[in-house]
Amino acid sequence: MKSPKSIISLDNPLFKRVKTLLEGGAKASKLRSDLGLAVAEGAHLAQSWLGSEDLVEILTTEAGLVLPEIAAVVDMQLALVPSTELFILDETLWKKLSDLGHAPPIIITIKIPEREFPSNLSHDVLILDGVQDAGNVGSMMRTAAGAGLQHIVCMKGTAQAWSPKVLRAAMGAHRHLKIQEGWSLNQVRDKITLPIYSTCLNAEQDLYDLGEALKEPHAWVFGNEGSGINPEFSTFSKGISIPQDPAIESLNVGAATAICLFEAKRVRRQTS
Repeated sequence: MKSPKSIISLDNPLFKRVKTLLEGGAKASKLRSDLGLAVAEGAHLAQSWLGSEDLVEILTTEAGLVLPEIAAVVDMQLALVPSTELFILDETLWKKLSDLGHAPPIIITIKIPEREFPSNLSHDVLILDGVQDAGNVGSMMRTAAGAGLQHIVCMKGTAQAWSPKVLRAAMGAHRHLKIQEGWSLNQVRDKITLPIYSTCLNAEQDLYDLGEALKEPHAWVFGNEGSGINPEFSTFSKGISIPQDPAIESLNVGAATAICLFEAKRVRRQTS
């Protein structure tokens, strides 16, 4: 196994960088953008990036290194990508860094991939318009990956796609997705030529009446948890509603995403 490097000081630059990225906020967002790096905690997320050259650093402790699941991650990653750096943190430092309690101690640093948005897209797209809750954003990404989508567009006002909370909620889906961030309405108009369906409560078109239209590539838009989709989407998209009991005001945006994406998958499966 590759010889690990020890970190024993609060002043260590790597420790300070990882701590800032884990804490979140504007400072973390700027650092993530400047460095093109994200951090994720937990054995499951580490396992999901095994074999990727985008996994550039592994951080754990001496006690963590003897745990079978962490040892397996470290051994396999270093065997497949020898350039991956391994760092062993002092136990006291680890407690100042991680908030996962008694979970197996492992943090990974991921290089955020730069993705070009294709000019002639022929696959479905998920557009998040100001979805602010990190758990919702991560859940929607996980659902998209499960439904076979690759392309995700996060518009301005959406929670940071590569923040630790979104990564945790997405449960490894990021590795299978091509994510764009910070888009404007004009970018959506210019770059997405597919039919666009925007979900809203008062739309006349019923999801389950779309039928054959769902066989063709299209884009879905889901909006902010409180205010919904930007009204300007109505000028170049088709409003779609999900039939539901009128006693309930609305569905969670993550649940609505799952219903729509898997309805399209069901239609295509029935006619394949």
